[in-house]
Amino acid sequence: MILLLLTFLIFLVFPVLSLFLSMLGVVNDRRFSVTYLVLACLSISIIALRYIPHPLDDGAFHFRAIQVLTNFDSIISMFQAFASGFKVGRYDYGSIPVYTSLMYLVRNTHHYSLLSFFSAFVTYFSFGYVVVDLFKSYKTYSKATNALILITVLLLNNYRYTTSGMRFCMAISLVMLILYLESKYNYTKYWMMFWYIVPICIHSAVIYFVALRFIFFYLKKITVSKSLFVLLGFPIIIKLSPIFSEWTGVSFFQSFIRKIDIYSDNASYSELFNTTLTMRLYIGVVIMILFLIQYLILSRTIKEINDWKISFVKMTYYLTLLSMGSIPFRNIYDRNLFLLLPMIVISSFILFTYREQLKILSNRSLVYGIELSLLGISLITGFFYNKNFPFDFIDYSKTDLLLKNIYQFFLDLPFT
Repeated sequence: MILLLLTFLIFLVFPVLSLFLSMLGVVNDRRFSVTYLVLACLSISIIALRYIPHPLDDGAFHFRAIQVLTNFDSIISMFQAFASGFKVGRYDYGSIPVYTSLMYLVRNTHHYSLLSFFSAFVTYFSFGYVVVDLFKSYKTYSKATNALILITVLLLNNYRYTTSGMRFCMAISLVMLILYLESKYNYTKYWMMFWYIVPICIHSAVIYFVALRFIFFYLKKITVSKSLFVLLGFPIIIKLSPIFSEWTGVSFFQSFIRKIDIYSDNASYSELFNTTLTMRLYIGVVIMILFLIQYLILSRTIKEINDWKISFVKMTYYLTLLSMGSIPFRNIYDRNLFLLLPMIVISSFILFTYREQLKILSNRSLVYGIELSLLGISLITGFFYNKNFPFDFIDYSKTDLLLKNIYQFFLDLPFT
C-alpha cells in the first residue's frame, strides 16, 4: 500500500517518470496489480496529450472531422445526418458509431488530442490487463518473467499508430481482451458475445476476427480439415465478399467490402512499408512458425488437459493460420499482426508452462529454446517498431515530457 501511495504521488508530479514505479508495482503486488496497471497506462498515454499529428496522418483527418461535428446540436441529429448520407472527409463515420460518439464528446474542447489520449489508454490497458490477470493464476513463475511478458506485449503495439490511427489499435486490443475473458469463463457467459459490437463499431476490419470467434465452437476440436479451412479463410473472403455484399445489399457490409478491396491492394500501400515495417512482416512469419512448432510438440499433451487457458491458445492457433493465409495481401497481413503477435507471446508462454509434462526430454529442451527465441525476437521487434516515434510531432521537448507534472500536461493542451 505504501508503494502504491508513493507511486500515485510521483505520478501527479512526474507522470511519465512514474511509469517505472508503476511497472514495478504491477509485478510485485498482485493485490493492486490492476491499479498499478492503470497508472502505468496513464503514464504511457499522457504523452499523446501533446501530440499534433502530421497533416497526412489519420489523426489529422479525424481531428478535421471533429471540427465539422461542432455544427451539430446533439448526437442524435449528428447520426441522423449520417443516416441521410452526410459525409465527413474520407471516412464513413456513420458506420463506426462508437468511435464517432467519442469524437462528438471532445468536439467542443478543441483539444482533440484527448481522443489520442483515450485511444492510447484503452489500447495499452486492454493488452496489459490480459497479461496481468493471466499471471495471477501462475504462482511459481518469477516476477522477472511476468515483467518480460508484459513489456513485450506492450512494445508490440505501435505508439504512433495508436495515437494517430487510433481506431484499429483500440478495436484490436478490445477484441483480444474479450477473447481472453470469454476463454476465462469457458465461453459460458453468452452475453459476452455482445461486447464484440464495441470494437466492430470502432473499426469494421476486426469483423473477421469476431467471425472466427463465432464459429469457434465448431473449431474447438482441432483437425487437419478445420485447420485448412481457416488457413484458406482470407483467399475465400477476398473472392466471395463482393458477391455476399451485393446479395445482402446491407450498407455496412458494402463499406466493409470496399475496405477489403483497398487493403488487399498491395500497390496502394507499397510506399508505407519502410525497412522496419517490411522486416516486421518477415519476422512475423518466423514468429508464427515458431509458435506452430511449439503448439504441435505440445498438442497431444494439452489435449487431455481441462484448463480454460488452452481455449485461448487454440484461438491463437486459428488466428495464426488465418494470418498466414493473409500473407499475399500485405497490408491486411500487417494489420493482423497487431492482434496476432501479442496473442502469440501470451499463448506461447501458456504452452511453455506445460513443457514438464512432455515425456521426451529433448522435446522439453526444444520447447524451452523456442520460447526463449520467440520472446527474444518479439521483444527486439517491438523495440525497433517503436524507436522511431516522431517526437517532432510532440509540442513538449523530451525533457519537458519527463519533468512536467500532471496539471501542466492538461493545462495548456495543443489547440487544434
